[in-house]
This record gives sequence, C-alpha cells and structure tokens, in this order.
Amino acid sequence: MLGKNLDVTYSMVWSIAIANILGSGLCFLLSGQFAKLATLRYTLIMPVVLSLIFIGAFEGGRQWGDLYALLCFGLVGWAMKHCQWPRPPLVLGFILGKVIERYMFISIQRYGLDWMLRPVVLVMFALAIAGLLRSFVQDVRAHGGAGKLTAGFGAARIAPGNLLPAALVGIIVMMLVASRDWSIEAKIIPLIVGSSAMVFCMLSLANDVFGRPADTAGLDAGPLAPGGLQDIDRDQKIHMDIASHIGHLPTRIKLARGAAFFGWMVAFLCSMAAIGLIATVPAFVICYMRLEGRERWSLTLPMAAVTTLFIYGLFDRVLAIPWPQTLLGMALPAFKAIPGV
Repeated sequence: MLGKNLDVTYSMVWSIAIANILGSGLCFLLSGQFAKLATLRYTLIMPVVLSLIFIGAFEGGRQWGDLYALLCFGLVGWAMKHCQWPRPPLVLGFILGKVIERYMFISIQRYGLDWMLRPVVLVMFALAIAGLLRSFVQDVRAHGGAGKLTAGFGAARIAPGNLLPAALVGIIVMMLVASRDWSIEAKIIPLIVGSSAMVFCMLSLANDVFGRPADTAGLDAGPLAPGGLQDIDRDQKIHMDIASHIGHLPTRIKLARGAAFFGWMVAFLCSMAAIGLIATVPAFVICYMRLEGRERWSLTLPMAAVTTLFIYGLFDRVLAIPWPQTLLGMALPAFKAIPGV
C-alpha cells in the first residue's frame, strides 16, 4: 500500500478528506431545510427515526446486546432530561473518555508524572477547575455569600427526582468496588472518575434533599431570600440541554407517557426478533401513526411504503448489510427468502 500501490493509498486518503469537506458543506448549506423537519408532527417523524435508530444500533456491533443497550441508554436519557441533568456532558465524556485514557497512559509512559507540570497542561487544568467552580461561585454571589447560601437548607424532602442521583451513586459504588482488585494501571481512571463523580452526585443529592423550595424560603425573608440551590434562580440557569416540554405535568402523567413511548420501542424490538426489521417497519409505521397520532390512511400508507422501500433499497440491496436472525426464519427456514427474515 505504501510502495507499489501508493496511488491507491493516497486516493483513499483524499477520498475521505474530500467526503468530509463536501459533507460538512452540504450540512451547512441545507441546515435551514433540515431544521424545518423539527416543525413536523412527531407522529410523522418518530416511526422513520426509530427505524433508522434500530438499524444503526444493530450495525454497531451486530449483536442483540447493542439493541438492549439502546433501550437502556434511552431510559437514562429520558430520566436525565426530566430530572434536569444535562445529557451533552454524558455523551461527550462517553465519546472522549477512551481517547483521554489512552493518551494519558502514553504521556505517563513517556514523561512520568512530570507532564502534569508543563505550562500548557497547567493552563488546561486551571480552565477545567474554573469551569467547574463557575456555577458554584455564581450561586454564592447570587445568595449574598456562603452564609446565606447554607442558611437556605432545611429539613429533608424526598421527591421522585432524587432517584436519579441516588441510582448514580449506587452505580459508582459498584464501579469502585469492582475495580479495587485491578492493577494500578487499570483502575487509575475508574478511581479518578468514580471518586469525582461520587462527590458531585452526593452534593447534588444533598442539595435536592435538603434545599428548601423558593416558596418556603420566601416565608422567612421575603421574595429574594436564599433557598438553597433549589431557589428560583435554579430555573434561570443554563441547562445545556433541551428542556422538557412536559415538566409542568404531574409525575404520574410523565411516567405514563414515558412508559407508552418505551412500550413502542419494546414492541418494535419484539417484532424485529419475530419477523425481521424490514417486515416490522411498515407494521410499526402504520400502528404508530394510526394509534398514536390518529393520522389519516391517505398519509399513513404512503409513509409506510416509502419508509420500507427506502430501508430495503438502501440497506438491503445497495449496502447489503446482514440482518439479525429471526424466530420466524429459524422455525420456518423457507421464509428466509423474505428480506430481513
């Protein structure tokens, strides 16, 4: 590849480079049109998006475990959104964590711990610490000092939103316990990440449990009285995520809506295991649009047909990706002639 076929190698490299440039340019050029898709009714978008999501999740490792992970992370994302825990930091850490760990070990093997004292590294550490402390300093100033901030805490209040940080604390404890017998090279990152996450989760849980709501604090010292981090200014902070549009509804209604949505995902997964993904797509589109959105047949049937033909043509005929085995195909091998079965 680097001798006789160097031209082929450079063609591959330049193809990737040009594809990225063209792809980025097209995204910028058509971003306005893509954004208009968000204005459509969710019953028109959701069936297509879910179908593509299941295909992408399965093709990641071509294992059913990837689909189960899709459901689990979907539940985590839903809980984080409704508990006002921003999801972008989790996604960013999940993607960059492996890269950071790999290059940290390279730095330690090359320079020992002296790399942490280099000027550029010290500046980056300072910026990271400043970013972590910025919100806390803003809270202290908004409440008129640390004394007034702590005065806003009262008796413990248990709410459904406390379940998320409590569950995260439990997961972190399990992670730290599982890594205690590992070698120091293997457990250094779990220890650093787990210890830091434990501190932040405990602080968040304590704030949610002991912080008085705004109306309770207002009874003591007027409308601007400190009320812990549960005060009114909490709702005015930047959340770094899309706010829930049903956050004002009672908890039981939010849970019912969440259960209905994930019920559709579980139904899609079960149908996919039984008859295959391609056969599931039209049935899912029709059922979802008719039962969930009460869409008319003249819109539902064309949408089901177009989505199915698109997935069949692109993923089965053009890309020829392998589909997961189905119960129907294993029970009756003759049906394996049907695409996706």
